[in-house]
Amino acid sequence: MSSSGAVRGYGATVKIKVGDPEVVTSIVGIETFDFPDQTPDNIDVTHLGSPNDTEEFIPDMKKAPVWPLSHHYVPGSAMDVALKGVAGTGEVFVLEIGAPEADPVEYVAFLNSYRPTNIAAKGGVMLAISTFTVMGVIV
Repeated sequence: MSSSGAVRGYGATVKIKVGDPEVVTSIVGIETFDFPDQTPDNIDVTHLGSPNDTEEFIPDMKKAPVWPLSHHYVPGSAMDVALKGVAGTGEVFVLEIGAPEADPVEYVAFLNSYRPTNIAAKGGVMLAISTFTVMGVIV
């Protein structure tokens, strides 16, 4: 551990939880990701009487971001079957994202698309991109 307490992201997880009873599937082969950005925009409410001749803003709604995730493509795996099963159906599920040494965060989400990429005879593993729409944090 560094003097600041910083740690590597090794051991971070992304999972989808689908159905009742709930089936949990880990997304494997992720090299890097950012958490979904739900930062709200600002709404300009400046008017002719704004105090001290200063702009005024109020927060807008939180965003439902599109969140692309690059990971390994493993045809026929549990991950492949689960992602194919929810891709494009609009089925809503729980997307769980966990960073090392932190409690995982759960979001309501659906999968817009799941598609293989980087299919090559040489030069690395097969990859896929899963593109989620993240609607909100589950509290």
